[in-house]
Amino acid sequence: MIKTIIFDIDNTMYSFKTGNQAGMAALCAYAKEQFGITEGEFLDKFKKGKKLAEDRVGTDTAAIHNRLIRMQVILELMGKPLFPHALNLYHCYWDALLASAKPEPGLLEAMEALKAAGLTLGVGTDMTAYIQYKKLERLGAAPYIDFITTSEEVGAEKPNPRLFLECVRKVGVPAGECLFIGDSLAKDVRGAMDAGLQAFLYAPGSAREGTGGETVPAAGALAPAPAVAAGALAPALAVVAGALAPAVAAGALAPALAVAAGALAPAPAVPAGVTALTSFYDLPKLVREMNAPNR
Repeated sequence: MIKTIIFDIDNTMYSFKTGNQAGMAALCAYAKEQFGITEGEFLDKFKKGKKLAEDRVGTDTAAIHNRLIRMQVILELMGKPLFPHALNLYHCYWDALLASAKPEPGLLEAMEALKAAGLTLGVGTDMTAYIQYKKLERLGAAPYIDFITTSEEVGAEKPNPRLFLECVRKVGVPAGECLFIGDSLAKDVRGAMDAGLQAFLYAPGSAREGTGGETVPAAGALAPAPAVAAGALAPALAVVAGALAPAVAAGALAPALAVAAGALAPAPAVPAGVTALTSFYDLPKLVREMNAPNR
């Protein structure tokens, strides 16, 4: 009997790949406007800074995703002042990603139906808590969520069982009555199953293995941002009330950022014994079938 559904967020509830493309394009535009460096030069510094920030953290915890730490390290590598650029870059990336984020087809409808059926809905996610809360609000999923567990909270990233077992502890039912849904075969599905939960691999469109990982786009893969190229970003660089001005925050760049490089590439078929959820529209029916007597 499934009583609780636990969702991963990134590349499950929305396309992080598309959002990351939007965020990286906004960062490159900022770097060109402020520092006069090319996309390729900035992406090279970003890649090195990401690796250096992870090495400094030294463990597989949520801090490796902290964009403020990452921007700080990148500015250090570039020999640029931290103020105001570290916070500007932080908001530049996340504002653009959030502006581009859309719930996966059928997600909200499935969550509404599952709540109406009396199930408890939760989130189990890597990343820092603050931005994951912002994503859930942006996606419209927040009203359906009963509990959240992040890797920042438990001090370990998936597939470490700490995150899954904390989800189980919060909901107060046996692990086998919890169904975890995520895009990563290794982190979400196998991690959940090893902790005693049931799991679906979210594989929209066609059966695929999810990666759930972060990548740095290659130079030239990002679409140009017209407003920035025209010099429109310059007046918008002061951070006001913790956010960039509308040129970036309002998602003006979004139409140019849904590029082919952010699309999901074909991946291997789902392994035997793993259930693939190809559409959230199917989820309520699948749960009903799992809970049917004598199934």
